[in-house]
Amino acid sequence: MARKVYGGDALYIAWKLDTADAASAQRAQRLLAKGEQRNLYCLRSWVVAAGEVRALLSPAASLELITETIWSGKVEPLESRWVPGKRACAVLAREIETVPVGLGLAVRPEQWPFSSAAKA
Repeated sequence: MARKVYGGDALYIAWKLDTADAASAQRAQRLLAKGEQRNLYCLRSWVVAAGEVRALLSPAASLELITETIWSGKVEPLESRWVPGKRACAVLAREIETVPVGLGLAVRPEQWPFSSAAKA
């Protein structure tokens, strides 16, 4: 499957999950996919690791609608910010996908199943 090519700015959001287990990671993965299927955004890069979710997306809806769709249960927001420019987005996308490597959960980003790198 070819990777999507994006240009321009994006939204970075990160939040803590209720629990740091595989079931919570799978649930977060499904919710991220649901928002994209509903055309609320295009996912550029994402990862679920160590009880946190990090996502870089190109929004097509309000932040309120996006968060209502992807945040389930009690969540602790960690960060949200606008990332300007194609280069900054590419750097951040790579940082997101290498989180599991930095945590010692995988040797290569594509080995971590709860990441956009795994779909490359």
